[in-house]
Amino acid sequence: MSEQRTRLEQLREMVAGAEERMLSDSCTDQNFAVLGRMRADFLAQIAELGGEEKPAKETGLSDFEKRLRDRESGSKAPRRTASK
Repeated sequence: MSEQRTRLEQLREMVAGAEERMLSDSCTDQNFAVLGRMRADFLAQIAELGGEEKPAKETGLSDFEKRLRDRESGSKAPRRTASK
């Protein structure tokens, strides 16, 4: 597991380095294309190792589940009094 963690750290550093070079003023179009392909390869390797950091995609269902959890974790007292 520690080897994978080390490899993940190395890959993340390589992604950051490629991105930094891509944003530099001295990066030519050809270098930009090569660095872009390398970056995509690094990200694919990260995903293969299970280290992919995916942003949470919020859907209607996940929003509902979140509100439900918030409601359940809140006060257990009824919100309204019964009217008679």
